[in-house]
Amino acid sequence: MGYCAKKIYSSSRQGAVLPFNDRGSAVVKVSRQRSAELRIELLDAAGAELRRVGYDAMALTTVAGNCGLATSAIYNRFPTKEALVDALLTERIEPVLGAQTDAEAVAFWSGSDEPPKLNFEQLGVVAELLLAARHTPSLHDSVYGFLRRRIAIAVQEREKAAARGEVRNDHDPRVQVLMRAATWIGSYFFGLVSDPPKRGEKALNAYTRMAVMNLPFSTPLPPQTRIKARTAPKIRSAEQDDQDKIYVALVDSAAEVFAEMGYEAAAVADIARRAQLTTGAIYNRFSGKAGLMNEVIITKLGADAQILGGEVVQALASSSSISKPVLDELIVRLNSDSGGNSRGLRLAARDAARHEPEVAAVVGPLQDATLAAMANFVRNAQGEGLIRSDIDAEVVVWFWSVNPMGAGLVGAAFPEISLKAFGSFYATAMEILRTQPA
Repeated sequence: MGYCAKKIYSSSRQGAVLPFNDRGSAVVKVSRQRSAELRIELLDAAGAELRRVGYDAMALTTVAGNCGLATSAIYNRFPTKEALVDALLTERIEPVLGAQTDAEAVAFWSGSDEPPKLNFEQLGVVAELLLAARHTPSLHDSVYGFLRRRIAIAVQEREKAAARGEVRNDHDPRVQVLMRAATWIGSYFFGLVSDPPKRGEKALNAYTRMAVMNLPFSTPLPPQTRIKARTAPKIRSAEQDDQDKIYVALVDSAAEVFAEMGYEAAAVADIARRAQLTTGAIYNRFSGKAGLMNEVIITKLGADAQILGGEVVQALASSSSISKPVLDELIVRLNSDSGGNSRGLRLAARDAARHEPEVAAVVGPLQDATLAAMANFVRNAQGEGLIRSDIDAEVVVWFWSVNPMGAGLVGAAFPEISLKAFGSFYATAMEILRTQPA
């Protein structure tokens, strides 16, 4: 039955004469109510398909087929993918997830310990659209418009708290409210290949609130059951001896194309053209696009991911204050769209892992190994008294991994906000972790 609530079959009474369209297909008239139901089914099916394959790979014909409908049924209502996305956001996501996030903003800035739950499926749709919007300008109005409306309402709630003297005024107000969305969006993408820490949500909520509210850094976080340590799997390392000039040219070009276009939209021909080689050069060395992506992950992201993760926790565990220039550089590297730590490349890798088992077998272990190494470092630092004792190491490294990635995606809707504006928030969040609870 696909993703729709039910499959639709056309039927007529025996002997009835049906009109035909110019393609020779029978035209079946439906009631206004049934037409509205079909529209909802198509929009819900589109949301499910977005979560399954992402925006670039989603086809209108597949969405219609998942509902048991002819292609004309969707094109008559939504002539383009952009039109479908606009309707999906306006008619299905705004009334549910939009209302939930608005209510969550009210609860968060009023000090509630139990913010409303969010519709995770719809959150995944928004995350996928934010990813696609990076290289699809035609989505900006609808996708960024949805996010800007949510942030505007959250800023209003933040201003009410500020009027009560409850908010830190040394951060950009929009950055403060974006941090919540950044954690949600980043968690979605990390969660495609790694399990998030269980039972850490309440501590994470309190930690984020302490970073934006006028609360002493020594305020205790809610008690929580200790989370089981993540297992560090073995990861494959790059074979340096096999990297001839053609190999290097293909991997370098693939890294650039994947980072710019995303995995699905990138074509093998695009990569070969960038390397000034033929597609045959790719297939002679790699199993195909997935195999090439794996080589990019191993050579470009493997060691760099662990090095960057180590730098983050070392900054957290430093016995002296981290200088602003050093912090600014770290934040830029976490959000960079160029170089070995490209955010776009990291996102493309996780996107590919969703529907390419060959890629998932590389990305998942790499991400888990990095998270496990970071958490072990944090535990050691806690044992030495360098990081506060009332927060689980798994929660710490999850936040510091997912939030910067999510910040890059939600921050793209606000190009007027510089990366350095996020630095003051992260500096405060670091100092909180370096302050023992009272």
